[in-house]
Amino acid sequence: MGNNNVCLAEIPVYRTNHTSPKTKTKWKREDLKSGSCIQTIVDKENNPDFFSQYQCGQELPQYRNKLAQSKWSEAFNSSLSIINDSQQTINSLIDKPEFKELVLLGPPKQFRWLSWMNLLTKSQPPISYEKYLENPPTDISNIMKDIDRTFVDNALFSHQSCGQEQLKRVLCALSNALPTMGYCQGMNFICAVLLIVSGCDEHQVFQAFMQMLINEQHLLCFAFSDDMPLHFFLTNLIHYQIRKKFPKLNLSDINDSFWLSKMILSLFTYVFKMEDCIRCWDYLMVRGMIRGIPELILAFIDATYNQLSKFQEEDFAYNFKGPETTTIQFNVGELIYLAKSNHNLDRSFISKFAKKMRDKNTPSQLLDLLQYYHNPQLYKKHVSFYVSTIFDLC
Repeated sequence: MGNNNVCLAEIPVYRTNHTSPKTKTKWKREDLKSGSCIQTIVDKENNPDFFSQYQCGQELPQYRNKLAQSKWSEAFNSSLSIINDSQQTINSLIDKPEFKELVLLGPPKQFRWLSWMNLLTKSQPPISYEKYLENPPTDISNIMKDIDRTFVDNALFSHQSCGQEQLKRVLCALSNALPTMGYCQGMNFICAVLLIVSGCDEHQVFQAFMQMLINEQHLLCFAFSDDMPLHFFLTNLIHYQIRKKFPKLNLSDINDSFWLSKMILSLFTYVFKMEDCIRCWDYLMVRGMIRGIPELILAFIDATYNQLSKFQEEDFAYNFKGPETTTIQFNVGELIYLAKSNHNLDRSFISKFAKKMRDKNTPSQLLDLLQYYHNPQLYKKHVSFYVSTIFDLC
C-alpha cells in the first residue's frame, strides 16, 4: 500500500500555464454569460461551431464528436422548436433517461453549467448564500493566502481581478456554512473551476459546491475534514483495484502524495489541463465523487499503462507536478469511455469494501455511512441525518 500520510499542505501549488491566453485578448462579456469560459481560455477566438466544445475521444466510436453532436441535436430537436430558453431546455431534458449519457458525451458550452447545476441541486433546498457572508470566517487569513496562488496565470484570477473577489466571497461563505470543517487548502481550486464554468455566477457556485460537500452522491466534506477519511477510503479502494486489475504494475512503493493524492484531493485540477479536467467533471457530476473519482483514476491508469509501467518514483514526482511538465499523453474521451465501460464500480462493491475497511481499521463516520451505500434510500436517510446533526444549515 502506498503512503497515505499526506495532507493538503504537503502538496505544492504550482503556477500553471495551461489556461493562460496566448494573446492579450480581453474577456468578452458574452463568454462570461455563456456558461463556460473555455472557449476564450483555450481557443482564444469565437468558434461558430455550436458543438466545438466537446472534448471527446476522436478514435472511439462511442465518444466521437459527431456522435455527441447528433445526440444533443436529437434532444434539442424535440424541444427547441417550442423552447428558446436554455434553462427550460435543460429542464425539458433532465428527466429523460438519456440525459446523463448526453452529459457524459460532453455538453455544448452554453449548456454545461446548467447540466451540472441540475445534476447537483435538483430537488435540493437552496442554502442562504447571503447569510453566510455576514461575517468573516475565523480562517479568512488562510483563504486570502490561497487566493493569491489559485490559477494565477488565468485572466479571471489574476491579481486583484473580479474573479479573486468572487472566489474569496464563496470560500468565506463555505467556511461559515460548515464551521466544524472550515476552509481547507484545495477548496480554492475546486471553487475556481466552478466559477470558470458557471460564467462567474457566485451564488450558483456556492449552491453547487455545498452539494458537492454534503450530498450523498459526493460527500467531499469527508475529503476536507480531520484525518481526511474520504481520501483514506479512496486510496485503499484504488490500490485494491490496481492489484486486482493491473497485477504487474507495482505502485505500492510509490508515495501517494506524488500522484494519487493530488488527483483525489484536487479533483484532477492539479494534474490535468483545464479542458480535460472539466470533461472529467462531466463524468463526476453524473457518477458522483464516491464512484466517479476512483473510476476515472483507474481509467487513467488503464489508458496510460504503458507509460506508467516505465516510471520510477522520481518520474511520478515530475510528471504529476502539473500539466505543463508532464510527458504523459492520453485522450480524455478515451478516459471517460474506459471509466464507464471497464471500471464501473457498483454500489454493492462500495458498500462491501467500506464494511471490510470498517472491520480492519479504526471506524469512521464515513465508513459507517458507506456500509449502507448498496441501499440508496437507506443510505440517503443516514447521510441526511448526519448532515443535519453536524451542520446547521438554512
